[in-house]
Order: sequence, then C-alpha cells, then structure tokens
Amino acid sequence: MKYLNLKTLRTFLAQQSGQTQLLIIAPLLTLSLLSLVVRTASSAVDPALEKKKVTEQLKRRLSEVQNEEESKVALAVEAPPPAAPLCTTYQIKKHATLVALLNAEGIDSEEATEWLAVAGKLRELRRMRPGHTVIFSFTEDGENRALQSLSYEIDQRSLLVLERKADGSISFRRESLPSTLIWRAVGGRIESNLYNAALKAGVPAQLVDDLADMDWDLDFSSDLQPGDTFKVVFEEFQRDGKTIEYGRILAAEIVNKGKAFSLFSIPEEKEGGFGSSGASRQFLRYPLQFTRISSVFTYARFHPILERTRPHLGVDFAAPIGTPVRAVAGGRVTHAGWNGDFGNFVRIDHPGPYDSAYAHLQRIAKGLKVGTMVERGQVIGNVGSTGLATGPHLHFALFKDGRYINPLTAKLPVEEAGPRHLQNRALTEMKKRLAEQLAALKVGNQPVSLVVAAFQNTPASGSKIAEPPA
Repeated sequence: MKYLNLKTLRTFLAQQSGQTQLLIIAPLLTLSLLSLVVRTASSAVDPALEKKKVTEQLKRRLSEVQNEEESKVALAVEAPPPAAPLCTTYQIKKHATLVALLNAEGIDSEEATEWLAVAGKLRELRRMRPGHTVIFSFTEDGENRALQSLSYEIDQRSLLVLERKADGSISFRRESLPSTLIWRAVGGRIESNLYNAALKAGVPAQLVDDLADMDWDLDFSSDLQPGDTFKVVFEEFQRDGKTIEYGRILAAEIVNKGKAFSLFSIPEEKEGGFGSSGASRQFLRYPLQFTRISSVFTYARFHPILERTRPHLGVDFAAPIGTPVRAVAGGRVTHAGWNGDFGNFVRIDHPGPYDSAYAHLQRIAKGLKVGTMVERGQVIGNVGSTGLATGPHLHFALFKDGRYINPLTAKLPVEEAGPRHLQNRALTEMKKRLAEQLAALKVGNQPVSLVVAAFQNTPASGSKIAEPPA
C-alpha cells in the first residue's frame, strides 16, 4: 500500500486558505498514522521514528498556517493617516486673502490674529497679487502642529518673510533671491520710428516707454529721421540662465542727423538721470509716457468741433482714457477743478517763471487741490475727454512769465550736478564705464545685442562683479 507523499501534501495545503488547511490537516494526520502502521507491518522502518518525523512536519505546517492568519488580520487594520506636510504652498488667486489661507491651514483664531496683526502693517500682504505664491512652514511636536513662518513672493527677486521668534513674537524681513544682474547693450537703426526700432533690437516693451521718457533735447515726433541710430544699455535679471525681470535703462544714445545725444541714469537720482554734460533736467519733456502727438502748438488751428480757426497754444497727446498724467516739474497747484472748455483742469506754478497746465482730464488725483505741493513725475490725474474735447487726449500747455511757449521746442531749465554728484567717485566711474560701452557698440544695418557685464547677486554676499564675456 502506498503511503501519503509529504511533498504532495505541502503543495496541496499551500493552495488552500488557512481555515481550509486546518480542516484538511486533521483527517490527513489520521490517515498518515494509519499509513504508518501499514508500512511498519511490511517493512523494517522503525515505526516510532517515522511517526515522530510525520508529526513534526505537520506541527511545523500548522504553525505556518497560524502565522499567515495572524498576518492577514494585521493587514486588515486601517493604516494611520499620513502626517500633515511641514510646508504648504499656495498660488494666490484673484480676491484671495491671508485670512482665508490661514483658515484653510486650520490655524485657530487666536494664533491667526497674531499673524494678521503683523501682516496688516505690510502693504504687500494687504493686497496680495494673483499668481504669486505664499509658503507656510510648520514645526511639529508630537500631535501639535504650529505655524513657524510665512513667506510671500513679492516679485521674481525678493521674498517677504514673517517668522515666529524664540520669545514667541513674530518678526518680518525682506529677502533677496539669488540672481544674476546683466548689463545688456542693444542698438539699431531707425526706419519708421524709435518705438518699432527699439522693439526690433530687443529693448523690452516696458523700457521703450522709459527710453522715450528720458530727458532728450529732441522732439521724437519731428526730429527723428530714417537712418538715425540709437544705443541702449539696460539691466536684465537672470536666474539659471533665464530672464526673470528687467531693471532700469542705465545709458542711452541717439544719433540724430549726425549729432550724438547721450543720457545716463544715476541710481540715486530717481527723478531721471543726467546728460552727458553732467546736468539734470528740472522738467520732464512729456507729461505722459511714450505716446502719439495728435495736435501741435500753433497760432492757427482749425477746430473740428467749433469749425473755425483759432490758436492751439499747447500740445495734444492722444492716449487711452485713464492713462496717468504726471507733473512735468515740482511746484504748487494753483487750479484743480472744472474750467469750461478745458473740462477737468490742473495748473501748477513751478519755481522761477514757469507754469504748466493739464486739460480734459477724466479725473483729478485724489487729494489734489489748490495749494497742494507736487513733485516732478507725480501723478496728478488721468487722461479723459471732458470739456470741449474731440476724443480721449491730454491738452498740455506750458507758460513762461505768463505767456504760452511751445512745450516741444522750449529750452527747459537744467540743474548742474552739485559737488555731491561730482565727488562721488563710484558714480563717476559707473558713468565712464557706461560711456565706454556705448562707444564700443557698433550699429550697422542689423540690430545688435550684447552682454557687456554680469553681476552675481546673492542674499549673503550682495553683488559681485564678473567680467563680461569675450
């Protein structure tokens, strides 16, 4: 009689569930023992040894089945929820508020009030910009999770960080992000107008307005001719080899009919830069950034609404409604309100014999009234079409000793650079270097663009100059 093969038994049992295996093993044990008796009767095998061997194998398999069942029970227990992240990043959506973000993070009202008390003093957090990011960083102590810091992306180059200090108070600081500052020099030849030529050469659109707004002794609407050339050196910020932001125009040159006009922007002089002679203009040439002149100064202009000829003692700048209008120089407001055909009207008395006037405004700047002191470049209103206007535009007039003068051709006063500027060796060296960059840039029929200097900006070390590429 054949006995039960243990290998076959193990294979069969492995294919069964735990409870089924237990049900099968019990009767099989009996059969194995009976088989053992039969085998003993017909062979010389030691019955006691064979019985012991079979018993140990069955016990071992029973133990394996029991362990498998315990493992399955353990796997059925629900796993604990994952721990909350120690950092959370939000991209700001339109109308998002810091209160809503703190609520979303589960910050209780008492703690949120502490953070909001500090954030409320910071204009960047009072009006967060859509598309920017906020990062919440937490500390964990057992089951407790506390907000440790809050970082807001001000722009591509800086962060605003609020942080809880060891004493429990909340402080804030502004941090600079690592970037590389590039001085880029571009140049080109004017074919139709400066705006298109500058864009074609690689001047960013936002800097083209600044280029036209510099204190040129030129009237862009009439002086510039096809074949004139220009050069510009401006700041470009990069990270990982990619442009993230543009800075200021540092230097510019226009060659008009063979005569070179150059201007340099001095960092301390926010009111607009110095010419090649070292003098700063007291007046802006235009009250608007780059725009189109729709009517010039003349003593005989046919008025399209009145249908008759009358003097037009000013310059009309065509611009969209709402375009900011700036004071061309500092001074005191002598009129701010309605003025008949001129609609909403502002007049400013400047130091010396000069006055300026701004007509057809959509609105006058809030708080501006007679007696208000304004600074050069300050926004005093917005372009409109109030009064006797043919469409949205700014009518700008300039007076000297009470008499109208042509704003486009008038020789406006300049202020010689004082000893503070002349004695500042760093600024003098900067201007010298920029002049060399302009001179080295050769403009032909095709636009040119070169990196002329690179400065590595890091939060810890500040700016370090690097040599321009060969």
